[in-house]
Amino acid sequence: MKKVLVLLLCGTFMVGCSSGGVSQEEYESVVAERDALESQLNALQGETQEEETIETQREFSQMETEASSEDVEIVAEYTLPDGIGWYTRHFLVIRNNSSQTVDISTSSLAYSADGTMVSATDASLEALGAGCTSIMYEAFETEAEIDHYETTMNVTESDYYESVVQDLSYTQNDIDGGAIFQVTNNGTEAAEFVEGYALFFLGEELVGYNSTYFTDDDSELKPGATISKQIDSYEDFDRIEFYMTGRASKW
Repeated sequence: MKKVLVLLLCGTFMVGCSSGGVSQEEYESVVAERDALESQLNALQGETQEEETIETQREFSQMETEASSEDVEIVAEYTLPDGIGWYTRHFLVIRNNSSQTVDISTSSLAYSADGTMVSATDASLEALGAGCTSIMYEAFETEAEIDHYETTMNVTESDYYESVVQDLSYTQNDIDGGAIFQVTNNGTEAAEFVEGYALFFLGEELVGYNSTYFTDDDSELKPGATISKQIDSYEDFDRIEFYMTGRASKW
């Protein structure tokens, strides 16, 4: 349509420029037609520029909202056999360096020291907010001693949940054999399924872990509320690392 208008406009200009032998009435009619075509052409050009601007903004917005595994940093990794020979847990302390709330899933292979593949498993973590640090673990069902892992991580923007980790704070009161943790929701939304993980270390070695939910009868930690729980260790330890998970529904 735009090309047709351009051709018609050019033809009109030619008629207007060669007006010798043409009556004043015919000339004015041609000029009016030219002006109308020029107005339509300008309108089409404006629509095209607007469409290009919208498409550019859409592409830029998509670039801003997409998250990838490169945006997620594995801050620390720990291995903890269960002592019975049934499971070995692979803990991943994860920081979200993107500007979005993300869901994270992993798929991992476990290998012995000689390179033999001994087990496979996966895990997931929902609604980790921008700049937040949390924890997840994979449980490998094997009696073999695991030497190292090969992990594939998938990171996507969270469609269904909002992050609450940034709104959670805690105080830790060490006691004999463990600690009492008091978790507070400093946000304005109810935090769902808030879970605290305590990792117990002796020196640099992870010797045990335990977890519990900091929630009420609605499985929530309400805004402004504080819930206290005791977490114990079955092994001797000299320090504790504590991490929290949770989420809030978008609807």
